[in-house]
Amino acid sequence: MKKTLTFNPSVQSGFAYAEVLLSVVLLGILLVPAMQALSTAISGSTGNLAARQLLLRSKMERVLSQPYSALNAETYLAGGNTTTSVSTTFSDGSGAADRRVVVLYRFDAATNALSSSDTGLLYVSVYYAADGSANALNTLAGRWWQ
Repeated sequence: MKKTLTFNPSVQSGFAYAEVLLSVVLLGILLVPAMQALSTAISGSTGNLAARQLLLRSKMERVLSQPYSALNAETYLAGGNTTTSVSTTFSDGSGAADRRVVVLYRFDAATNALSSSDTGLLYVSVYYAADGSANALNTLAGRWWQ
């Protein structure tokens, strides 16, 4: 037995014009506040993040503008020359909002690690105290580069 398909114009499938119009209007009404909230969140966080990054770079530039002898002297202070020793001279005050922390230590390029002797190379790290050192700006400062 063979079945044949027949077209019956009285049976309609699909959406009516009123249903489509109602769904487009509702979608438009609901998307406007959602898009405003999303654009406010994006613009607010991006500007703040960019400003914080610029402040970190500014702090790094101020530290690197110091003579090598001043930076090296920080590594010889009590508690200095460790990968976690904070330079009180170059860091922001301990009660400051968005405190930027500077860590300086003598560095040996041959072993790629902390050095107890003066190799003429310092590792400089700047980061926000609240964020921790995972998002730090890091560089090397050399006696011969100034």
